[in-house]
Amino acid sequence: MTYSINLDVLPWAATDALIKHDQTQVGTLGYLGVAYFWAQDYKHYLRPMSVAGKRWVHTKLIKEGLSVDGVSDRHQLIIEQASKRFAQIYE
Repeated sequence: MTYSINLDVLPWAATDALIKHDQTQVGTLGYLGVAYFWAQDYKHYLRPMSVAGKRWVHTKLIKEGLSVDGVSDRHQLIIEQASKRFAQIYE
């Protein structure tokens, strides 16, 4: 069975609990995609990205042996790939 949680409609207490839990998972494969993990250089790319996109970037960085809060050409390339792959369409 697959579950989907719409974070936009959760009460703040539940959202806050998810963020706090996710902060403990930054740097691990248990990261959910909710908490902030990136370097300042990438905030404009990652802040608006979907939860799935953030999780994809985080996982890819770990699997490539890169620091999740690092800055490099490889970080930039991975984030650009995610931006294209997980582009959100706003109407």
